Amino acid sequence: MKPKIKWTPQRLAIIKYLDGNKQHPSAEEIYEALSDNFPTMSVATVYNVLEFLKRTNRVKEIHIDPEKRRFDPDTTEHHHAICIKCKKVFDIYQKIELPDLHQYLPDFDILDAQLTIHVLCPECKEKKDIKIGHKEYQCSICGSIRTAKHKPQKCPACGSRGTLKEYKPSN
Repeated sequence: MKPKIKWTPQRLAIIKYLDGNKQHPSAEEIYEALSDNFPTMSVATVYNVLEFLKRTNRVKEIHIDPEKRRFDPDTTEHHHAICIKCKKVFDIYQKIELPDLHQYLPDFDILDAQLTIHVLCPECKEKKDIKIGHKEYQCSICGSIRTAKHKPQKCPACGSRGTLKEYKPSN
């Protein structure tokens, strides 16, 4: 029996957001993108829809970023590269021959094999002063940006507490 789901406007919006999306978004990123139009939607709704889509082979969860669960609506066979600085994920559609893994794991059932390449993307390569493992945080009060390994508790410019959010420059 095929799994069934009631197709609410929120669930349809998640499907539409994923359709052709090449960003490999996390559930949180999908929620952030859609929550203004669907204020009653929760992150749990997004996760539930993604789990349903995984079970029905409409999306694939890719284990490429230890900080986030990412989802790929392209379920065709391909590999990924992830930038170690900005965490953008890039698809690689070139056929890359992997060795016969059964010779190394004879007692295992191999369910999936993907090649993940860790890179420094062209945008990040051009930047001066690259700090690997650091993120940028922007103050919602004064707009200043701080680079740090961990989220600072207060803004170094205006001193306000709890106002720093991860900064993602728009492309």
